[in-house]
Parts: sequence; structure tokens; C-alpha cells
Amino acid sequence: MKNEIYLYTTQKTEQTKLNVWCAFPAVYNFGMSALGYLSVFQHIDMMDGIFAERIFTDTEKTYIQIKDVDIITFSFSFELDYLGILKILEKYNIPFLAKDRGEETPIIYAGGPVVSANPEPFAEFFDFIMIGDAEPHIKEVFELLKNNKTKSKKEKLLLLSQIEGIYVPSVKKEGYTVKKVSSSLNYCISTPILTENSFFSNTFIIEVERGCPQQCGFCLTSYINNPVRFCSYEEIINKIENALKYTNKIALLGALICAHPKIDDICQYIIDKVDSGIDIELTVSSLRADYVSDKTLEMLHKCGQKSATIAVEAGSERLRQVINKNLKDSDIINVVDKMVQYGFTGLKLYGIIGLPTETYEDIDSFVELCKKIKNKHKSFILTPSFSTFVPKAHTPFQFAQREDTKTLEKKNLYIQKQFAKIGIKARTSSVKWDYIQALLSRGSRQLTPYLIDVYKQGGNLGTFKQLYKEYKNTCRLPDSDEFAIKNQACDKEFPWDFIKYPKDKLKLKSEYERLLAIK
Repeated sequence: MKNEIYLYTTQKTEQTKLNVWCAFPAVYNFGMSALGYLSVFQHIDMMDGIFAERIFTDTEKTYIQIKDVDIITFSFSFELDYLGILKILEKYNIPFLAKDRGEETPIIYAGGPVVSANPEPFAEFFDFIMIGDAEPHIKEVFELLKNNKTKSKKEKLLLLSQIEGIYVPSVKKEGYTVKKVSSSLNYCISTPILTENSFFSNTFIIEVERGCPQQCGFCLTSYINNPVRFCSYEEIINKIENALKYTNKIALLGALICAHPKIDDICQYIIDKVDSGIDIELTVSSLRADYVSDKTLEMLHKCGQKSATIAVEAGSERLRQVINKNLKDSDIINVVDKMVQYGFTGLKLYGIIGLPTETYEDIDSFVELCKKIKNKHKSFILTPSFSTFVPKAHTPFQFAQREDTKTLEKKNLYIQKQFAKIGIKARTSSVKWDYIQALLSRGSRQLTPYLIDVYKQGGNLGTFKQLYKEYKNTCRLPDSDEFAIKNQACDKEFPWDFIKYPKDKLKLKSEYERLLAIK
């Protein structure tokens, strides 16, 4: 494609035996900023005997004709990505359900956090699904498919089902389990292709760590990406050195970047580069207030950053303890003090509304915290942003109740008004769209026909709501609140129980009960 710079080379000796479309369920600009998707493409593209092509919802022309495609891979990061997946399948006249596809259609598979947590509402769209990290088994999977190309689809899927971490929905029976697989992350996942046409134009993104030791009760990343793994200092530096030959834009990615054991050394390396006259624009994903070092702030300042993001999650220290984010107000205020010293002009604060046991006093505490910061640093710009709590599978809060839409909308209005009183504009997410996300995050295969019809009728919010009412009456679907809102009994059988993570259901239950007991 035009205006693309490949940061890797392929040395293939075999003739092409397997044609692969690596599909992203959104437009090119977004897909080319998605590190996980691009990393999977790179892995496949570097394999001998395989021709890989990237496909997006706005792709107009392909090198491989659909009749010659053997496999289509899908990156599945957000529940509503399923709309983009069905859009691509429809565009190439591929039946939505695996059971309706014959030998002439490609094998369709998916990977990513959504299907690694709870694949069941979407399971029938795919022939197989990768659970957990792609790196440990992607080579084995594609070598198997390449070497068994002449076998029937059923035979291939039976072979795939024997690989640890691979879920084949068509062979799922009583007692069927899939173990989540983790990579060692002994190398850095980084941007393999640069382009000015991506959402993060010409930005080299490097994952310096994966997982999070904090394990907040609501956080999917903390539970499906653990154990925590850090890339080596040497690998990170080598990657950045190579990237600087092509771009001056670098981004460090990770759930807890500042916990990297060599973070100050990484920062000093960047500082030395800038001091030597090299122009570097470096950004990081959100910071954790009690881990931010002076060296990190110095680096960001020297790279031209004027603002940063901190995930506060909850307004009061009590509620932060309930969600297992043991962050004190003083930690946040101290970071702001340091940021001001280093010339920062603003801070984005991320919060969640409707967390278990939340009261209006907790919300008031968030406002009061911002008021203290504003009074202390009058020109410092605070931008609080809130979404509503969505229970996620394989976290302690998978059992938790979500507040009803009317209550959450009332809280959103309250937040906006209270922040307005102190001269701050608070941003809030759509409660109704968050409800749909919650419906899908704890849903089952009962939802699959409904999801297809939602897509066919436009995929807008009104369609989601109206069609559910119709399906509830005609197809015996339970009330949508059963999935999205209601507290789930700890002994209830969940659709995702067959996926085995290091922390099993009993451990999650124990953790959930411990957190809720905090006063």
C-alpha cells in the first residue's frame, strides 16, 4: 500500500501454499494503529509458504481474490467490533455462521481480548478462536493449516482443537475446556509498518510490558493478560534505535509502564537522545500516580509533552480500596505538583461511574480532589472523563451488579453539574451504549441470532433495543438485564467457564467477597 514503511523483511524460499487475509473490523486508519493486529500480521507474513494481506472495512481492492483465500483472521478487541466483522463477511459473500459455510469458503478465526474473555455470543461466527496471547501458538497453527491444506475443514479443525489455547466451537461438548496460553514476552511487540495515514500518524508503538500486578477488580487486562511480563531494556533500546531511522514519533505501551524495572534507564536513554539534538516526540499510555518517577516526567517534558493521563477510576480512597486500586489522593496531588514543576499544563483523569458500593459521596470526593488541585494550581487544566462500570468475564466483578440506566444517567448529570460549579467540564460516556457492551460481555450463544439481525438492520442503538424486545417475546430470550445488570450468583454456571485462567472461579469469588467487605 502507498506511504507505508516496513520495519521488517521477509526471506521466503517456498512457493505460496496458503493465502491469508488478516482482517481488521474497522477502517484502514484505525487498523494501522492497532499494535496487536499488526503484530499478528507480521508473524504470519514472515512465515515461509504463506502470502498474507491486510483487509479493512474500507478496503476496495485486494491482491488475493476471495475464491483463493484459505484463511481469514480477525482482530477482536471491543464487543461492538462484531459489527465490522459481519460487514467484511457480508462484503465478500461469506455466510455469517460457520455451520453455513462449505469447503469452498475460507476458515475464519478470531483472537483478541473480547473472545479471550467470553467468546460465546460470537462463537458461531468463527471456525476457531485463539484464547490468550497469539505468540505462543500462531506459528504452530499456521504450519498445521499449511501442511494439511488438502484435508477437509472438519479434519483441520479437529487437529486445531488439540493445540493448547485453541477453541473450536463446533467440537465443544460437555466437559470441554480450553486453557489460556501466555507468551514469555522475551521480545518486544512493536509497530511493524509505519504510515502517515494511520490514526497515530507515523508513530512507532512499542509494548514495554504486558499485564498488571495491581489486579483491579473490574479490569480485564489485569486478569487475562497476566502474569506480568517486562521486555528487556536492551530489546526496547534496540527497537527504538531502529525506529528513529524512520520516524521521530515514539509511544510506549503497557498497563503499568512505570513499573518496568528499568524505566528510569529507558527514560534517561531518551533524554540523552534529545539532549544530543535529536528531535523525539514521545508519548506514553496512562500513568499510575504512585509509580511516576521524576525521570519519567523529565523525559516526557523534554519530548514536548504538556499533558498526561492518570486512571483514578474512583473518587474516594475507600472506593479505590474496594476495586483494589490502592491509590491515595496525596499520590495524585504529588504527581500534579511534580508535573507543574516540569512545565506540564494539564492532566486527563479517567474515572468509572457505578462501581460496586459507590455512593454520591464517592462522586463528591472526585470533585473535591479536582477542586483542591485547581485551587493549588489555578492555570493547570484538568479534564475528567468518565465511563460507566461494565462487568467483565474472568474478573472478580464478573459477579457484580451494574446499576440501571436511569440511575447511571442521573449520576452522569450530577457529575457534569458538580464539576461545572468549579469551572471544569467533565466528559461522560453514553450509558445506553455501555449497557449494550455489558449485555455482550456477559452474554451467551442465545444472543447470536439477535446480533445478526441487529447488524442487518443498521447496528444503531435503537436497533439493539427494539430487536431485543422482539427476540425476548418470540425467541424466549431472558430479559436483557439478566446479562447486563443483575448480580450473578457465585455458583451460577457462566458461558465462559470452560476457559481456564490461572485464577479460577473460586479464587475470583473469594476476591470479590473480600473487596465488597471493605468499608
